[in-house]
Amino acid sequence: MVETKDYCSNCNNIINISIQQTVINRCLRWSISSQCPFCNSMIESDDIGFPPDDIRRIILAEEGEYQLLIKQSELNKVKAVKVLRDALEISITKASTILKLFPKPIVDGTKIEMFYLQKLLECEGIRAEVCRL
Repeated sequence: MVETKDYCSNCNNIINISIQQTVINRCLRWSISSQCPFCNSMIESDDIGFPPDDIRRIILAEEGEYQLLIKQSELNKVKAVKVLRDALEISITKASTILKLFPKPIVDGTKIEMFYLQKLLECEGIRAEVCRL
């Protein structure tokens, strides 16, 4: 969980905001919540998938950036492209371009995102490793 500060949209005082990213039932999820101690205004939001860029930047700034490496010499590219396409919601062309980076790191992001992709690849028999940048 990441803690950050922002202004309350109701009373303009500085408040704490909690941001969380997790994987539940093979689905990447994120949430953001706050409660103003001055006016009791509450905000809670969550969704499935990758968080919006502004929230993702906060997570990356706090936790650092991670990368995913495929750890096998023989790669079933069809399976890997399918996993990346589905998980990242990208085109076949983009997924194929990412795999051309193999054996170098193929993608980077938050720690939870990389472990999520690692598990999806491993479910298809593709060994992968998560490393901090």
